[in-house]
Amino acid sequence: MHRPYLTTFHSPRRAWILRRLLLWVLAIGPGVLGMVADNDAGGMLSYLVTGSQNHLQWFLPALVFMAPLTYLIQEVALRVAVVTRLPYSQIMARKFGQTIARLNAVILHLLNTTILVTEFIGMTSALTLLGFPWTLALALSLSLVLGATSFHRYQQMERLLLVLATANLAFIPSLLTIHPHIHTWGSAFSGSFSGHIPFLLLSLAGNAVAPWMIFWQQNAVWAGNIQTLDFGRKDIRMGVAVQIVMATIVMFIGALAAHTVIHGRNPLLWLRANGGVTAAGFFAIGLFDAGFLAASTISVSSAWMVQEAFGKIHDRHQSPTQGPLAWLHTTSVSAAALIVLLPHLSSAAMALWAQALGALWMPVSLTMLGLIASDRRIMGSMVIRRRRYLLALAILIFVVLAGCTFLI
Repeated sequence: MHRPYLTTFHSPRRAWILRRLLLWVLAIGPGVLGMVADNDAGGMLSYLVTGSQNHLQWFLPALVFMAPLTYLIQEVALRVAVVTRLPYSQIMARKFGQTIARLNAVILHLLNTTILVTEFIGMTSALTLLGFPWTLALALSLSLVLGATSFHRYQQMERLLLVLATANLAFIPSLLTIHPHIHTWGSAFSGSFSGHIPFLLLSLAGNAVAPWMIFWQQNAVWAGNIQTLDFGRKDIRMGVAVQIVMATIVMFIGALAAHTVIHGRNPLLWLRANGGVTAAGFFAIGLFDAGFLAASTISVSSAWMVQEAFGKIHDRHQSPTQGPLAWLHTTSVSAAALIVLLPHLSSAAMALWAQALGALWMPVSLTMLGLIASDRRIMGSMVIRRRRYLLALAILIFVVLAGCTFLI
């Protein structure tokens, strides 16, 4: 088909560049959405807290180190999805039995509910900084999440959330409006390796590779329009790149605004006091968007898990937030929101612990995914090399064990 908009350039090189850009744009889908949502409100708050510790010489390399691991895990989930064209819980039931699939779904559902608490903390904190009363901000956040997840087809929600994801760019002007002293740049990399560093690294790992992302990738491919492995890989690469860039920006915000380590109910108040009103305002916009995207995708991922594991969803066009277990979705999201009303709830500590708990369960999820992807009866010629996956699992277990030294 003749496309004039691809051939009106003065040089073939420019036309080639435009074609490549269009292919990348067309590839945007669940991989990008999952990675952007993984940089959730809890993750962004934990990055802010991490940056305020003045240990970027440890955390930035760790963030880059996690990128290939994140890509590998999501690529394997994509591979399983493209080959099987089945819901992930159904594949788990065939491989490990119905009991294991249901137990895994229940555990991850509880873990995801914990993460949802941090999303509502982030959204409510952001709206509070922008002038809303705390209770009204929480009610508004809950209403928006329930409204966004009440879709009839997955593609409807994907298109909506991808458009709203552009508000994540607000973190960039937040960083640019901070005017740190020249010595602040040096102090951001001056911290020594102390006892709490392993726990912060564990939290970092939990945000980089969250268990819910495997279910999201698998089921979004099943319900969406990704047909080939190459198409999905482009989507995941873009998502990983966006995840690293935005996480780095937020850690720099915490480091360059840092005069004291973050404590208290609302880290945004700390940022406003140390980084300025404008920086905090832009950060609040980005934080609300991050929380909204994550609360929507994580709650839908949980709904998919439970509905599939208990045999309540079979059609890929069926909404996971509706049907026989729709009440569980509404109840879980609402309960997570109500927990935010508890007095003396530290958003900084909650964000770190939620991400760390995800990292603790990740080796289990990764082991099961690896056993599925290396089973030739399921994967056929698309089976993965077990050696490569065992290396990724060993790295992740090492990170988890290092983080657990903080708890001993």
